[in-house]
Amino acid sequence: MIYWIAYCIIFVVINIFAPFKVFGKKNVDKKQNYIIVCNHKSNFDPILIDLVFAKRNKFLAKIELFKNKFIGYFMRIFGGIGFDRKKGLSLSQTKTVYDVINKKQNIAIFPEGTRKDEFYENDEVKGGACLFAIKTKTPIIPCFIVKKHRFFKKNIILVGKPFELTEFYDKKLDKDALLKAQNILKNNILGLKNEYENFVNEKKILKKLASEKIKK
Repeated sequence: MIYWIAYCIIFVVINIFAPFKVFGKKNVDKKQNYIIVCNHKSNFDPILIDLVFAKRNKFLAKIELFKNKFIGYFMRIFGGIGFDRKKGLSLSQTKTVYDVINKKQNIAIFPEGTRKDEFYENDEVKGGACLFAIKTKTPIIPCFIVKKHRFFKKNIILVGKPFELTEFYDKKLDKDALLKAQNILKNNILGLKNEYENFVNEKKILKKLASEKIKK
């Protein structure tokens, strides 16, 4: 109950002060649970993911956010699972993630491991999302947040097509195999970014051509 009250309040506030548009919602099957992977722009990203999927999703977050009683309270309400980024997930935290997936709930993971203004081809992504997806045979759905959230500036969030790492199912997952899986994950996120940038560039070109035609 507390979650849905907070959800409705945040939904109204964000739509007024920091609106966003979602592309690709048709890629989401509401009957299917996913491991959601997304680039990481700010601490508000997990809340945006909830708004995009219109449901309560669990998510991994740095333990530091839970040290503040006020912030930590809301992190837990919104399904945050705190962990130490330097030490990685503990056994109990790992079990919690598996429990979430086995209950057919969504879990959001930000594979960059930290907030970044941009997401580049050479950036490293962590392998946790891949490991969970392979071990539980759960589809991954990539998302991309175009800009850092700013008040009164409209943002765009892209939702890609789900994919599965089926080639790694029921096989030995050594370091090389996990790295290959990580690259597949990263390329799916980059694919959304590149697709959007190409779309924007094409619009600019068409606008320029139309302007030149009018002048003639």
